[in-house]
Amino acid sequence: MNNRFLRAACVLALISAAGCGGGKEPPKVGAQPAAKPPAGNASAEQVAKEMRGNVRCPAQDSKPRAANAPVDDVVGIRPGMPIDEAANFAMCDNPLIVVTENKQRGYNINTFGAHIRQGFDAKFAEPRVEKTSQQILKEMQEETVRRGNNTYVAPLKGGQARYYVSSMGLPGQELVLSVAREEYFPDGKLPTVDNVKKALIGKYGEPTDENDSGQNAYLWWVYDPSGNKAEGGSSVAGQCKINVSPDSGTSLSNACGVQVGALIQGTAQNAGLAHSLAVTVQNGALGMAVLRGTEQALAQGDASRKAKELNDASKNSAAPKL
Repeated sequence: MNNRFLRAACVLALISAAGCGGGKEPPKVGAQPAAKPPAGNASAEQVAKEMRGNVRCPAQDSKPRAANAPVDDVVGIRPGMPIDEAANFAMCDNPLIVVTENKQRGYNINTFGAHIRQGFDAKFAEPRVEKTSQQILKEMQEETVRRGNNTYVAPLKGGQARYYVSSMGLPGQELVLSVAREEYFPDGKLPTVDNVKKALIGKYGEPTDENDSGQNAYLWWVYDPSGNKAEGGSSVAGQCKINVSPDSGTSLSNACGVQVGALIQGTAQNAGLAHSLAVTVQNGALGMAVLRGTEQALAQGDASRKAKELNDASKNSAAPKL
């Protein structure tokens, strides 16, 4: 099986067409920061305003999904979407959400030195607080103690959400390969696990498979590359069930089409009340096509560069002294 692994849309024709579309440009993921970054204390709202740029809401999908295609989005973000368009969707989720390029996670390909935006994080802005050297040292010591004790630190507060979106493509033409979103439900307004399941089924249809341990309820929707829904217990259903979390690694395979996974976590006090929901979506075959197309285009560009250098050297180089 031909797999590529993400450590932690869409053949070349789709890559080249990713930038098409009219209207005002959405915020650019990984855009160069201001020459002089903002300083001084600031509220989360102020920080978000500084970072968000030209967000246009409601967000619009420039290439809507075909009517008969499997549902493959998380809050509008789906595989094959241009990365900057996906960032706009994420920021339209909440006015406090900001997007930053993730340079620590990436696909295992030779980029030949090109800077490819391989993903972004989207999360709630935090207040900016200028700290003294003593405060910084104290926080570093506390963090060391937490790590030493393996203390769990929740990534979100009630009512917050976060995303991780992976992407690939030629520089400036990167497309979404996978999207994962997690939200913690607001304190005092927790939905029931059953109602969350109903909402998921209302959007994605009856699941291919599910597993409910009492505390955690998993649901998966799996399709083959032709868009046919896999039967539960089939080989496609078994090998194409995905990990569900913004922190999870992703395996792409030509054997898989649209893959959706959801995790509902119940509260410690009452497993019937939902504490959080995570949903992950990818398209294995589409992702593999993007990876192969990008590698091929980069390799061809590098070969052309080397050939030009050799040609120039044959005309302009100095003769060796012998």
